[in-house]
Amino acid sequence: MQNKIIFVILCLVLFFVALGYLVYNDAFLYRSAAVVDISENQTLMLTDREYFPFVHKLLNSANQSIHIVMFSMNYYPDYPDSSVNMLLKDLENAAGRGLDVKVVVDEHATDSPLLKMLQKKGINIKFDRKDITTHDKLIIIDGKIVIIGSTNWSYYSFEKNHEANVVIYSKELADDFEYYFEKICAESG
Repeated sequence: MQNKIIFVILCLVLFFVALGYLVYNDAFLYRSAAVVDISENQTLMLTDREYFPFVHKLLNSANQSIHIVMFSMNYYPDYPDSSVNMLLKDLENAAGRGLDVKVVVDEHATDSPLLKMLQKKGINIKFDRKDITTHDKLIIIDGKIVIIGSTNWSYYSFEKNHEANVVIYSKELADDFEYYFEKICAESG
């Protein structure tokens, strides 16, 4: 009987050690970002480290257009394989495939070498008016998928911050956001 009790106690200790390890390493806090499919009329939540792999897959599967309104987009020349740089390369590749790729950013970035580089790659870049701050983090893909939330395209947003976003597959909602996007473009310089 004493051996059974010792065995049960050891099993419980191992269980709680393993559980503590998993919780400490965020295994239960973050779902796997490996699931990257979205169906019509579906809504998904993307948090923290889920953002990059999902958006990366969606940008690469775009067929017609990628329209973005983003407060901050960064480029890291010392880290060419960074997640942020990979999304920028996705935009460049999409423009190279003939997609309509347009980006609106806050006017504070008008001197950004990154944005000038993207313009040279065929991406239409616009800057909001000086009297307004564009703080959106919005992506519209093929006029049917909307990604909106808190994630800027920066190292800290992708790797360190808590961020919350929603992916919505809805032609109707995408149409509304396209109207909003075009309104901002018309007002931008």
